[in-house]
Amino acid sequence: MTQAVSDRTLGAGPSASARTRLARALRQGAPDSGMSGTGLLFGCDVGGTKVQSVICDLAGTVLAEARDATPRAGGEAVPDLIARHLAQLTIDAGDAGPVLAAGIGLPGTVHPVTGDLSRAPNLPAMPSRDLRGALSARLGLPVAVENDVTLAALGECWRGHGADSAAVREGGLAFVALGTGIGMGLAWGDRMLRGARGAAGEIAWLPIGGDPADPGVHEIGALESVVAGEVLAESYRARGGTRPGTTFRELTRDGTPDPLMEEVLQELAGRVARAVLSIEAVLDPALVVFGGGIGSGADLLARVEAELAQLSPEPVACRISRLGNRAGAMGAARAAALTLCDRLEEVTA
Repeated sequence: MTQAVSDRTLGAGPSASARTRLARALRQGAPDSGMSGTGLLFGCDVGGTKVQSVICDLAGTVLAEARDATPRAGGEAVPDLIARHLAQLTIDAGDAGPVLAAGIGLPGTVHPVTGDLSRAPNLPAMPSRDLRGALSARLGLPVAVENDVTLAALGECWRGHGADSAAVREGGLAFVALGTGIGMGLAWGDRMLRGARGAAGEIAWLPIGGDPADPGVHEIGALESVVAGEVLAESYRARGGTRPGTTFRELTRDGTPDPLMEEVLQELAGRVARAVLSIEAVLDPALVVFGGGIGSGADLLARVEAELAQLSPEPVACRISRLGNRAGAMGAARAAALTLCDRLEEVTA
């Protein structure tokens, strides 16, 4: 496998100096003028409800994109869909060049050493051992596998709020995704903070809102037990809310005044603000970026900022993701580039 990957990655025997130049260009985040047409990157963001993939050039320009519902069957259905996305997008990208590496984001904890997957309730029966090796063999490419929100943070550093801000890249970025559940990814430039077991950023387990001693919340976490989209919708209905819609996102689309929705949103903002305060106290990032179906709302951000102003004399800056629902897939593409750099440097050495 190593030799096969090297052949496909490096082409027909480029010189050591060419490999060094390509690796350096990739580390810098964009190829130099002599690298146009060198190759492409595949990034795939597997979420709890959708799988979104992109193929981009080495500078991060998206050339083709696909999106499908996350297979409910579990097992091999997710790797099958990833492989189909890669095949289709390679065709869609035309003759822009070969795909050199892939990055995959998964909604769970990915061990930084073994590549094993855990805490992934939305991927039932999916193979969980050495996913890097398994997916690399399946796709025939060098593959990076990371937590999906960690990759959203990396993508935001690369082509979002960090693209034009050295302060954000150097001071660090925390990406908080709020939708089906809540999670956080951490990136300092190209450095992803994973923790010893890959669980850094699992803020769902912060002791906020819910009771962390309650066995009923051990599987999802105390904070997620009160801020997950389904829980918020149930809270609104329990208060007597009558807006049409099934999901919380649908319920918030109606812009007419609704005191009951106001209560739910204000309670949510208070809990999220306390989570942000905890993040700031421990990590002191330069920026907190919000994404996800619920977290990307401007109204919620304004409420969170108002709450933070009451809680901290100098609250951390908060913004909505510039990349939107592409953040995870773009981060996956960046992780692919970094993996490719590692391979190029190994061969050169």
